[in-house]
Amino acid sequence: PETDIAGHRALSVALPDGGCEITESKPTRGRHIIAPVWQASFPGSGSRMTWNFVQALTGVKTNSDRKSHGYMYTHVVASKTHWPAITDTDFEALDPKYFSRAMLILRNPVHAIPSYFNALYEQENHLATHTVRAPEEDWIKYRDSEYVRRLGLYEEMTIYWMEKYPDRSHLLLVPYEALTDTAMGPIVAAQIADFLRQGEGVSVIEQETVPCIWEMLVNKKGTGSQRTGGPSQRPYNQQNLVDAVAMFHRLIGRFHYDDNLVSILRVYVEAVSNIIPQNVYLIDNNARWSDKAMADLPVTGEAVQVATARQTSDNQGQ
Repeated sequence: PETDIAGHRALSVALPDGGCEITESKPTRGRHIIAPVWQASFPGSGSRMTWNFVQALTGVKTNSDRKSHGYMYTHVVASKTHWPAITDTDFEALDPKYFSRAMLILRNPVHAIPSYFNALYEQENHLATHTVRAPEEDWIKYRDSEYVRRLGLYEEMTIYWMEKYPDRSHLLLVPYEALTDTAMGPIVAAQIADFLRQGEGVSVIEQETVPCIWEMLVNKKGTGSQRTGGPSQRPYNQQNLVDAVAMFHRLIGRFHYDDNLVSILRVYVEAVSNIIPQNVYLIDNNARWSDKAMADLPVTGEAVQVATARQTSDNQGQ
């Protein structure tokens, strides 16, 4: 592929047969300055997949608030961050200096939290990333000790980014579930391309080629997770699901004026409400299943109201 005058690799190219070729991305050089965007997401929400997709659309490297990879922030198209869910980064120093826009990738936390847990398991056991799912008994221990805290961080992060950019032209909400959906994916991919195209110094591949890039990097998941091993669906108990739905309702109430976020959260409410709670507990470090799969209270309705009232009361008491 050709190299442009700024010294970075040309964009991915459209082929005559309707296909596309993804070229190696590079940082810009010299006087080719870029106004980068934050690629914000809760851990376990497909940040690596989105990272690769953004690079393919623009031909320009990305980095993160934890590691610059040797690239100046004015020479990358986007920078990955999990702020404020993960805070041991350079976010606070970088944000006012380089960033005025962001993409927020949202994923239902009942799926994002197990995905992040798998990544932690791989790290702790010195395994290659995106290769192994943790055993179920390890998940249950993590869920019972960390789930409530992680759910709180998810809520905090959503609030942070929604309130940081009241001008919604500076914030693009990207639902992971829609981006990876066979019908909605190309539409969401086009929205990402349009958003990036508005950035200073950023060139994006022709719009008609965006679906091909999406097909190669998202739908086929050529660079996504290839985990094997433990179960792909993690068990949740009744209270876990009630807490998730209550959190969604709090966010809906807080941002009731934002139709985009509300529509995403309502999809999450429905999805979580359709999960059958499983009363899984541990005996001698082994997973055991109760004979009763369904708890007495429904996930929605009165149980959610009780949980919301309880958590509101708890927050007021702090």
